[in-house]
Amino acid sequence: MWLSKKSIDQNVNLALDEFSKSIKAIERGSTEVLALVIFVNGCYDSKRFTHCRYNALLHYPRARDAARHLVALCDLDIDGFCVAIREAHTILRDSDVVRCELVLSY
Repeated sequence: MWLSKKSIDQNVNLALDEFSKSIKAIERGSTEVLALVIFVNGCYDSKRFTHCRYNALLHYPRARDAARHLVALCDLDIDGFCVAIREAHTILRDSDVVRCELVLSY
């Protein structure tokens, strides 16, 4: 399925908006947010999606919900997913839900 750049950008922006809303529901400094940071950092460092990282969020429903918005982009466009991961990394780094030192890859 071919998508235009504009369509991909719209999907990425929508996913990032939902991701931002989802992380606000996660308790500051919790294991949930740490699990989400591990997922985002892993994707950010490797520049790709792996199912095992996402599946590791099984026991962290709020973190998995936040990640789900990003993972949905994989089916549409892997480059869009990579863009979203970079932005999600920045969102987490700048957020108040986790200490920026825990977002290791900046």
